[in-house]
Amino acid sequence: MKRVPIIATAVEEQSVTATEIGRSVNEAAGGSSEIARNVAGVASAAQSTSMGAATTLEAAVQLGHTATDLQSTLNHFNFSTHEER
Repeated sequence: MKRVPIIATAVEEQSVTATEIGRSVNEAAGGSSEIARNVAGVASAAQSTSMGAATTLEAAVQLGHTATDLQSTLNHFNFSTHEER
């Protein structure tokens, strides 16, 4: 009969340990979920940045075309300074 209290104590200790392990697993799962949300946020920000860069590049190309057209138009005129007249 002396073994019954020892076994009961061991079972209780195992139960406490199992509960602690379960809590730790839940905390780890919660941390993993938060990490996944943060990674998704970073991916979204990177996509927005990429789209902004593409828009900026397109605007720069258009500005280059406009500058070329303006230079071509100005080449049709003869500009002289006041001193050259």
